Order: sequence, then C-alpha cells, then structure tokens
Amino acid sequence: MILDTNAISALSAQEEGLLRVLERENDLCVTVVNAAEYFYGLQNSKQKNVLARWFSEFLESVRILDLDRDVFPYYHVIRTELKRAGTPIPTNDLWTASLARLHGMKVVSRDRHFDRVQGVERIGW
Repeated sequence: MILDTNAISALSAQEEGLLRVLERENDLCVTVVNAAEYFYGLQNSKQKNVLARWFSEFLESVRILDLDRDVFPYYHVIRTELKRAGTPIPTNDLWTASLARLHGMKVVSRDRHFDRVQGVERIGW
C-alpha cells in the first residue's frame, strides 16, 4: 500500500481509523513526492522537531518509491484519461496514482479523486 500525504499525517497523529486499516498490512510504501510534501508541511508546524524525528524514523521503516522512467508511460496514460474525462487531479496525486498503477498497489488516502483513476484502488478510513 502507498500512503498518501494525508495518510502520513494521520499516521503521525496515530489516528485510530487509519491504524485499523494498516494493522493488516506489512508492505507500506510512500512515494518520494508524498515524502517531500510531508517534509514541506512539517517545516511550519509548531511540533516541527518532534515530527521531524518521527518522520525520519518512519522513513526508515517503509519503502520509498522513486520516480524513474518506468513510471512515465503510466503518468501519460492516467493524465490523458483524466483530461479527456474532464476530471483532472492534482499533479502530486497524479504521480502517486502513476506509481500505484505501475506497482499494482492500493493508495491509502482521504482524497476521493483517486477513485476516478482507472486501475488504482483507494483505501479510505
């Protein structure tokens, strides 16, 4: 499962609903894009030091999916499909969806727009 940025935030806050979803999963991943988004967000947090420590430890425990040339065709296809349907999604989420489709993984997210991406299953909480 790929954790979207809002799932990373919920995990750092130990949200019970998300913890229940994740307790059955042993292969958690984040994308380099989601990791960068979370890192950006924590810079202005009142709990910056605590969250930065937590995030560093968290990144040691998950697989980080990087952007490489294998994902480019997936990005192209998904972006084209959504554009034709008139239902684009934010660029960072487009990368997450592309990596999910490439690796055959589900996306854990509160963002319902992932539901519009063919071939990607969103798990909410």
